[in-house]
Amino acid sequence: QNSVTSLASEPSSILSVPAGDQYTMMDFAAAYFRDARSMQGLKTGKSAEKKSIAELVQHTKVPIQESLLCYSDSELNELATKNFKTLMCFMGDQSKLRNQNEIKCIYEILQLCKEKESLHDEIYCQVIKQVTHNPNQESVMRGWLLLNLLTGYFLPSNILMPYATKFLQLASSDPSSTHHDIAKTCQSNLRKNFMYGGRRHLPFPVEIEALLKGRAARRLVILMPGGVEYLTRVKTFTVAKELLQEICEQMGAGEQEEISEFVLLAIRNNNNKMVKPIKSEEYLHDYLLEDKLVTVTLRRLIWKTPLHFENKIFTDVHYGQMVWDYLNGKILLSRGEEMEMQVGILAMLQHWAKTEQQNSAPSREELEEYTPKTLRSSISPQALQNHVGMLLRTRQPLQPVDAKIQFMEHVMKFPFFGYNTYFVEKVSDKTIPVPCYFGVNKDEIIVVDGTTKTISSVIPLKDLQKMRTLRPVSNGGLPGIELNYGSAASPKTMWLELSQAKEMYHTIVVILAKTELHH
Repeated sequence: QNSVTSLASEPSSILSVPAGDQYTMMDFAAAYFRDARSMQGLKTGKSAEKKSIAELVQHTKVPIQESLLCYSDSELNELATKNFKTLMCFMGDQSKLRNQNEIKCIYEILQLCKEKESLHDEIYCQVIKQVTHNPNQESVMRGWLLLNLLTGYFLPSNILMPYATKFLQLASSDPSSTHHDIAKTCQSNLRKNFMYGGRRHLPFPVEIEALLKGRAARRLVILMPGGVEYLTRVKTFTVAKELLQEICEQMGAGEQEEISEFVLLAIRNNNNKMVKPIKSEEYLHDYLLEDKLVTVTLRRLIWKTPLHFENKIFTDVHYGQMVWDYLNGKILLSRGEEMEMQVGILAMLQHWAKTEQQNSAPSREELEEYTPKTLRSSISPQALQNHVGMLLRTRQPLQPVDAKIQFMEHVMKFPFFGYNTYFVEKVSDKTIPVPCYFGVNKDEIIVVDGTTKTISSVIPLKDLQKMRTLRPVSNGGLPGIELNYGSAASPKTMWLELSQAKEMYHTIVVILAKTELHH
């Protein structure tokens, strides 16, 4: 079995909303609240008991003296009552302590949930209680804001889940209420949390501040290949899958299989420029750091679905990625006479792809720009200029969009097109000459000789059993990857050292998850 699990399927019946009058919070309180249990021993009339239980799930101005749920552990009981006071302070039902502001209150509550899973239900019940029949609208909105965060970060237990789901459904089905939209958001958060496991990192203060000011979404620019910028807004619990779908629909790529061939990359723009593909079930805000050092870009990772060029953005994005990969050595090219001919044709097409260049010949500087960096030293600039000049005299110029399409059709015929390529400096297998290249596509990992550009080894992805990243052996050394592959009868291990070890590891993880999804 591969060590990468596929995405969870649609949520099971655990998240479906029970029909009828069952599973209200009053039912839950009657069965599980500490005070309801003691009430059931008293000889009061049915209606009085009902009224008393209803009050247990309604807003109170007085702090609770014991946890709502029964805990045999006195520490949990104490933490629960302390949390209720923090909740009241945040909602404005109690005055704050010195040096306790709203953001601190939220942090204390979320941190407690993170540390004590057994208190999830208690905290859910406390917030639901304080937003029910609360006469103060400002206080209610604060409570819902907290519920919005709770549902995205922490799941209630399987016991509370149907009651919490029913509560949110009832709250979202009343369009006249001020909180019906946020209740819908909470429902969506809970569903995503169930499917994808919730956000990993607690929100930054600036994110909470924005939520308190009513800004539920953050502006984000996605850098697309070819210099296209896509402006969007991401909410607190937007997952990569949703954003990919939105971008792909703008590009005219709406089919699920094609959408799954794209990936969003988080690029940390510090000294070592960390690049990490974001899995489709991961939350974008877990990557968007406070320091604005993270850029999110789009890239096509898998090339299974045939390309179609009826959409301008689609054409520009794919052309942009292929040109960049071709010029920056991401598509392996072999040296030789035939390659020089190809470089000439591709230089001419790049020139025509620019607007209003159909009737001019490229300068020597432009020709150098149009030549892959890895081939610049081995191709004579004069010979290239002569070749391109001859091509221009014998061919009808193309419009930019047609030149881009022809360029792509040309590049897609290269033997190493479609592989994500990495420069590797050391390999444990002594039969492989180094430095060399490793290429990864949807089917396999290939090892390519750095000089001859011939394939020296192939590892089918289905044979990959396990892999892990390795720390550098020495100071200033390179990180690495260990690959375990082959069959149980004949297991094999290979380790390699390369500067992009983490990027290559995460790329393989994402490809495995995406291809598994469509098998």
